[in-house]
Amino acid sequence: MLIGVATLYRPWLVTDSSQTLFGFDYLQLHARRLDYARDALVNAHPRLPAWYSRELMGTPFWSNMQSFPFIPTRFPLLLVDPLQAYALGVNLAAGLAALFTYLYCRRIGLTRLAAASSGWTFAASGFFASRVMAGHLPLLEAYPALPLLFWLIEIVIQQPSQTGRFNLRLLALSLACSGIVLAGHPQLPAYALVAAVLYVVYRARNAQSRKAFLAIIPGIGLAGVVLCPIAELIHRSTRFLPLDPPQNDISFPYSRLAAFLFPWKDGFPDPFGSALSLTSYSSNAYFWETVCYVGWLPLLALMFLMFRGNWRDRPWPFLIALGSLALILALPITNPFRPLVHGTILRSPSRQLYLTAFALALVLGRAMDCWIHISRARGRILMLGIGTIVLAAHVVDLGSHDLRFIRTLPAPGFHPSSAYNGLPGQIGNGRIAMDCEILSTLNRQIDDVGFFDSILLARPYRAVLDLSDMSPASNIQCLNGSRMTVRALAATATKLVVTFAQRDDLSHVSDDGPVHIYVVPSPAPRASFLPFSQASFLDENQIHQRLRNSSVNLAQSIMLPPSADRPAPPHPFTASHAPSVTYERPSSDVVMAKVRTDQPGFLRVIESFDSGWHASVDGVPARVLLADGFALAVRLEPGVHEVRLEYHTPGVITGAGISVASFVMLVMLVFNRRSPLQPLSDGHRTD
Repeated sequence: MLIGVATLYRPWLVTDSSQTLFGFDYLQLHARRLDYARDALVNAHPRLPAWYSRELMGTPFWSNMQSFPFIPTRFPLLLVDPLQAYALGVNLAAGLAALFTYLYCRRIGLTRLAAASSGWTFAASGFFASRVMAGHLPLLEAYPALPLLFWLIEIVIQQPSQTGRFNLRLLALSLACSGIVLAGHPQLPAYALVAAVLYVVYRARNAQSRKAFLAIIPGIGLAGVVLCPIAELIHRSTRFLPLDPPQNDISFPYSRLAAFLFPWKDGFPDPFGSALSLTSYSSNAYFWETVCYVGWLPLLALMFLMFRGNWRDRPWPFLIALGSLALILALPITNPFRPLVHGTILRSPSRQLYLTAFALALVLGRAMDCWIHISRARGRILMLGIGTIVLAAHVVDLGSHDLRFIRTLPAPGFHPSSAYNGLPGQIGNGRIAMDCEILSTLNRQIDDVGFFDSILLARPYRAVLDLSDMSPASNIQCLNGSRMTVRALAATATKLVVTFAQRDDLSHVSDDGPVHIYVVPSPAPRASFLPFSQASFLDENQIHQRLRNSSVNLAQSIMLPPSADRPAPPHPFTASHAPSVTYERPSSDVVMAKVRTDQPGFLRVIESFDSGWHASVDGVPARVLLADGFALAVRLEPGVHEVRLEYHTPGVITGAGISVASFVMLVMLVFNRRSPLQPLSDGHRTD
């Protein structure tokens, strides 16, 4: 089974530095953030950055679990080059999904061959394989969650007792829940945990076995130190702005149901150009969100079980109902109810097919198990031969489908060309706008004004829309800085634009094949001092109106909210010297500025405002002000000052308290010495 999984997903790419496994999002998003964390963790002063300076004028880093999830399988990826880490991550996820499915199937009584058939099918499902090419590493890492939880629940409920081994089983279930919720993809863990709770309610038969349910709660709470920061971040993000629906928030179209049998009926948007583009749908996202093929054999197996009545024994009614309900809820039938929920937490209902794929994989194992038992009574060799041929045909069928999504690229092509050698020196403390599709190791090595994320700080996002004359309802998760106006680029301290697009409003510098390099005129400095006379105190709507007003000179003015302790007008005087500002960035989480001024005013730092920023002036705590609706500002009096801005992740203290309380609950649960109860005896395996 595991060899079959490895044959599909090619783990040997990890050891071959000449090739890298291809995945859209991974190469343009996850590889760069993995490299960012790796650089910070593997040095003389290891730390995990709280702030990611490389996109959208900065954004929270580890509190956004999509940037750096704390799921255990993510940490081995830090040990290898990011260009090889994807193959390792994919194979870890696929291998664990197959293994946990196999172990669960053995626990509920299936034979080895039947369990292996289910394990391989679940790991090779189109839902998983298609997302290899899509590059959805956090989703793939969360994929083994469902079979892991079901397996651990079965271990707990089949042998409830007062022994230390039972306590260890509860502990394992709780820790598994904690690790699962730390995955960077929220939907699959959420679906797995809800299904696990329902499964416990369905399967447990006495108070001792119901401890499995109680173990799940503190397990989730143990992750509070991470869950609280991400919950607070979501409330400060675009997920709660009144925006248009994102393109990838997709319900499973009724017309795509035929893809369970004919996966290429609507074409295949192959990035390598070897297949037809998607037809009948407005966006390729409809394809990537609705790949559902698990082969014909699991569907035939379902018909076989229904005909013979072999689905009525526990836990098969639950599993079939789970897969069926997930498919129904993935359909557009739920669309009228979705606007009733404020904000966007779990999008794209079609991803509930995760549960359907799991159920179909198990159905195949159940049917195979029934076939094996039939063969023992009726011509063993002939019946086993038929079963082997059918299973081999299934492997060929589903495997050939999956191999369309497993492609490689030459890794040397990612190294920067000589045309980029001088870019860091030209940019200095400024920013760059480099198309995220440019596959170069230099991409996101320099602070970039563009972004590619689904959880974005609301304030800088709105400012970018305003400055770029875009609709305030635009829901953009990937924006290259090259699409921004000259005014927006200059206001965000962007000095160079590196893009595939041609622009007539910027000065052309050079070319590197199809890539053009432009210089931005008069970019704002990352840090500047503005006296009180250039400050305006405006409400939020007025600030956004002025950001959209191209006649407003943003470099020569600063806009602050009315709550920013408006000072009394200073006495008129003539400045003897122009203010000077020196900007330093000792680390991702710290900004330093030395300011010399003979008049009162504000230091403005063009970095995304967030509640986690804290300031000190000459070692004395100072208030961080919201400047221009998106940037940082600190009030200063005349003199020479050293300003330090440091970012601390909001919500950590509250989350740590929840984690400690959950740990205490878990200890009380695991070491509770109540009188033993009789174990279950339902005919299932207990070895």
